[in-house]
Amino acid sequence: MTHLFFGRPGLAVASFALAMVGGHAQVTLGPADLPQGGTTYTFQNAFPDFGLNMESTGPGWVWDFSELVVQDSTDVEVQDISSASFSAQIVFNGFDPNTQANHFYTLLSAPDFGDAGGDFGIAIDELTGYFQMSGPSYTQVGVGLSFGGLELPVVFEDMDELHPLPLTADASLTSTAVYEIAVPATFTYAVNQVRTAEVDGYGTLLLPDGTSHEVLRLKSTVVSEDSLYVNLAEQGFAFPRETVTYAWLGDGGMPWMEVVTNLGIPSLIRYQGSAPEPEDISGLLEPQGRAKWSVHPNPANRGEWIRLEGALNNSWAVHTLDGRQCMALEGQGFSTQGLTPAVYVVRNRATGATRRLLVQ
Repeated sequence: MTHLFFGRPGLAVASFALAMVGGHAQVTLGPADLPQGGTTYTFQNAFPDFGLNMESTGPGWVWDFSELVVQDSTDVEVQDISSASFSAQIVFNGFDPNTQANHFYTLLSAPDFGDAGGDFGIAIDELTGYFQMSGPSYTQVGVGLSFGGLELPVVFEDMDELHPLPLTADASLTSTAVYEIAVPATFTYAVNQVRTAEVDGYGTLLLPDGTSHEVLRLKSTVVSEDSLYVNLAEQGFAFPRETVTYAWLGDGGMPWMEVVTNLGIPSLIRYQGSAPEPEDISGLLEPQGRAKWSVHPNPANRGEWIRLEGALNNSWAVHTLDGRQCMALEGQGFSTQGLTPAVYVVRNRATGATRRLLVQ
């Protein structure tokens, strides 16, 4: 259900330790490298790139995601448990050490109860995760369900152990989680899941904002049998769910990059940092300041007609991100029918100016 990052106070482990193995920096993460209460983390959300290769990994790897196309940004505010609502304080900041949380924040990849409930009127304002940093793993102990200005705290019956501690290049964990979210007279959502998490590589991560980070790559696979019962309709249904999350973890508190896939299709791609500097097109501007040409629509669906608007020269080439030319054309447009879903570079042959195009 979630895909987060781990540590516990009191470990005799230096924060973000680096060891040289085979000529490459290998990371060991400590508690100071985890999400910290009172901190806001800024993420850039990228357009879905169906051509991303998530399986290539190993020791001393270089993951080059510098060509990701940014769509928008999101701030994630991690708060200390002392800032939680009154109802959450009772449950997650009380005397039971098993449910004592350290921090919480809004979950971005959570079940969409509105979609699951169809036309049955299920409206959830926010889903918050509560996390504990004690014991041999970083653990989600529950959630807070907000609707109508109120928060309903839910303790997991079987806590979701997300990751072993300390986090090293050979770390792995298999855990289960069981919980039930019941809103009186509205709906009941139940989860019974198995999580397999392993660090399957370490090395250097390159991001679109020009930064690079030494990281561990964590692959987490969650296989779950979920069920939803809607009171108003007096009916329920079960549905299987499998989510694979790839997280590149280092000294950033939250991951430097995350990719969430459902049935192998990316549903979330984001990295922590700033948006890349805009392309310098000052030499390609008309006196009025309007760009000489543009690509529409962008993103585009496969098979859609692309309009190349505003350019005086009608000679073009389309390249993959690794530089391979896959199309040469003349005129003011082309069809994406022969292109597989990915990010492409459209180049004006006369000026050398380029525009990126996402085919989805």
